[in-house]
Amino acid sequence: MSLREAVIKELLNVMREDLKEICESKAYRNTTLVILNPSKVCDLTRIMKEKFDARLSHEFALEDELGFRVYYVYDLSFMERHLHLIAMTRISRGETIPSIAPVTEEALWAEREYAELLGISYVNHPDGEKLRHQFLPHEWPDVPEKGSWVTTPRPYGAYSILPFGPYHPALLEATYFRVLAEGEMVLDIDIKTGFNHRGIMKLAEKRDYHKALHLCTRVCGICNAAHAQTYVNAVENLLGIEVPERAKYIRVLADELNRIHSHLLYFGVESYLAGFETLFMLSFRYREEVMDAIELLSGNRVLMDIHDIGGVRRDVSDEALTKIRGRLRSLREAVEKFIGMLQEHRVLRARMEDIGVLRAVDAKRAGAVGPTARGSGWRIDVRHDSPCEVYDEVSWEVITDEGKDVLSRTMVRLREVLVSIGICEQCLEALQRVKGPVKLEDMPSPEAGAEGMGLYEAPRGELFYYVVSDGSPNPYAVRIRTPSYRNMYVLKYMVPGYELADVPVIIGSIDPCLACTDRIQVIDVKRGEIRYYSIRELKRHNRIT
Repeated sequence: MSLREAVIKELLNVMREDLKEICESKAYRNTTLVILNPSKVCDLTRIMKEKFDARLSHEFALEDELGFRVYYVYDLSFMERHLHLIAMTRISRGETIPSIAPVTEEALWAEREYAELLGISYVNHPDGEKLRHQFLPHEWPDVPEKGSWVTTPRPYGAYSILPFGPYHPALLEATYFRVLAEGEMVLDIDIKTGFNHRGIMKLAEKRDYHKALHLCTRVCGICNAAHAQTYVNAVENLLGIEVPERAKYIRVLADELNRIHSHLLYFGVESYLAGFETLFMLSFRYREEVMDAIELLSGNRVLMDIHDIGGVRRDVSDEALTKIRGRLRSLREAVEKFIGMLQEHRVLRARMEDIGVLRAVDAKRAGAVGPTARGSGWRIDVRHDSPCEVYDEVSWEVITDEGKDVLSRTMVRLREVLVSIGICEQCLEALQRVKGPVKLEDMPSPEAGAEGMGLYEAPRGELFYYVVSDGSPNPYAVRIRTPSYRNMYVLKYMVPGYELADVPVIIGSIDPCLACTDRIQVIDVKRGEIRYYSIRELKRHNRIT
């Protein structure tokens, strides 16, 4: 029995002893699923948080003919690699389910989301009987901006409510922050999502597995390789297949080039927000080097489209590998200079140091991921904890920083660029000796009832995909949780206590992606109602092509 199997056995024994109502358990390729009574979900969460210090990766729900299946994904990979537990429970339409948000804040936004999108009714949620809207205006069905979100008396003097967005020079995408301030001092912040509607999860369910990959790659243009990597991992786990070794190295090379590209873009934008436009220009100048390398590998400069189910779409020549190595050499020199400037430049340090402090305890409480968490000293990285492809065969280190501020989060990203360059160089060397096919010739058909989870460390943090099959050519369900969905919530711990001028810099330090955070909802404007559609109604009334 492996260590992982032993830990799972111990975990299940503790759960059976304390809960006494686990219906059954199933072992999947990279996780274990247990089915339990809805009344026990809070008890399970307490066990996972208090006894095992587990992290809730995501809570999501699916609709079927019988009602709803609600999933809770717990990460225990700090104990043993690839160690995850998924708890699933069933409720019928009209039945309520206990909220686990009082036990862990990590579920707060997720439960609001599925209350809106599927009409699930949660009891004992911190919001009360009527959950706050996650994507609709907070005041719906009243007129937006009617009243105030400040519901409790405050011991402060006169205060102002200032809007940032939904369209603001400091924000490249549409989102809305309401800042409560007394003079120049920020007292509180309210984050409003819901301004980017694309419905990719639902659209992916109306296409076959390969066309759904094309859609998921476009959830985020900057993190396109990460989304492709996570989706194909989920589908390959569902199918139970292993891709050729050469394809694994090509995938990791593409993923790390994508990370370098994203971090350099972040550094440029954050330098601009801090008032250092020259560094913005320099960062984007060297970003061209990595985009040239991406083009040499995939044929495209931004959207790679090189990942495919069962491997990669194209091989890479030795000549291209040599040219990519040259681009990486110049990038390393530039990033080392950027790190020196970040450490020594008075303007950058004044705008970033001791600004937007996120304590490690708050990062864990709210569920921060990626450089946002690692900038607070929390050592979590999916590439290390649940490695895919060849991440456990190349040498690299998880970068953390104890500063907990904007400067630390920026320094983590720059140092990660150097780590990514080292991983790329190892992949280039391996591709010189590892030959063979880059894609499987024959692949099995998806079986009805099969489920697959995909995890990957996107540039902004942990990216989660879950795919369910009903045996048809199309996935029955696709669920996505992006890193910005978590990190934006954490802003409530980072912004209060600082000045208004610091707000754009703090928000920018999590590198938010708003398009990949939002969802869609159907509103009957004439009746002033939110519409909930069953699967049958959607099939009868809608044609999604």
